[in-house]
Amino acid sequence: MNAAKKAFAEYLDETNLDNRQIYFVNRIIEYIVQNGMLKDLSILQDTPFTDYGSITTIFPDDSVWRGIHSVIKQINANAFA
Repeated sequence: MNAAKKAFAEYLDETNLDNRQIYFVNRIIEYIVQNGMLKDLSILQDTPFTDYGSITTIFPDDSVWRGIHSVIKQINANAFA
């Protein structure tokens, strides 16, 4: 859990995310902790990730979502290594 939170620390600690965005990132962290990676991004279109709306609704600033997606890809790459 700590390693996953550290990977997303830039977004949880340094970016001004709203409650919906923090909830979404925390669901990603929980998923990665339970499954080791998040290979199939299509699950982000299902509950609990969509409890507060779709990715485009939650992250109207696409650059924030791209950064989070980059962290997910990095975690997946590390899991495969």
